[in-house]
Amino acid sequence: MSAVPATLFERIQAKLLERNVTAREISLAVGSADVIRNIKRGNMPSAARLDAIASELETTSDWLLGRDSTIARTIPEDGNTSEAALRRLPKTLPIYGSALGADLTFVDGNGIVVNVEQTEVHMAAPTDFMARPIGVTGRPDLYVVLVSGHSMEPRYDSGRRVLVDPKRSPGVGDDVVVQLRGPTFDGEEIRHVLIKQLVRRRPGVVVLRQFNPIVEFEVPNEQVSSVHRVMPWDEALGF
Repeated sequence: MSAVPATLFERIQAKLLERNVTAREISLAVGSADVIRNIKRGNMPSAARLDAIASELETTSDWLLGRDSTIARTIPEDGNTSEAALRRLPKTLPIYGSALGADLTFVDGNGIVVNVEQTEVHMAAPTDFMARPIGVTGRPDLYVVLVSGHSMEPRYDSGRRVLVDPKRSPGVGDDVVVQLRGPTFDGEEIRHVLIKQLVRRRPGVVVLRQFNPIVEFEVPNEQVSSVHRVMPWDEALGF
């Protein structure tokens, strides 16, 4: 299945669950009982048929195709998505397990060495999958990390799941997952991360903050593989 039909089918499926209707009902409404079944098989509908599907699902063709990344969320008449619909949401969002690693040492803005809690994370393979919120269908790049340790309390307790968006650049004040470089004999592997708050970027360093105890510290760019934004769950759910 090509990338476009895969995104299209995932978003159609999410809207079906959200509106508590079946694929057959929508297919019949647009003129053929096999329309959505054929999309699942990887076949693209015509532009007119796609527009009809979008209309029945109370969204747009651009959103169904993944061209529009804004949240498209339909509120049922009673204001609630059914529990049965929520249980049927596809579990496609990967969860990466973590463990508390040995503290790292960095320097703060005054040049004082401070100990900073890091998290071991195994990005080679997810430990589990969870239901993907309706607001982030068509986003296979998103992932979830389990918080280990206490350095971000009371914001994040140990065991809390955080949703990570690797595409949208984080801004000052955003919570972030900083992937640290882990060189291997044949390249690089992400084995440790810092789950912190982004304070600012300065030439050569990323300045981060933790809350327990409250410490601001600098991570040299050469130790940083990437800085990914933590997406609030309300945003993913479309609120």
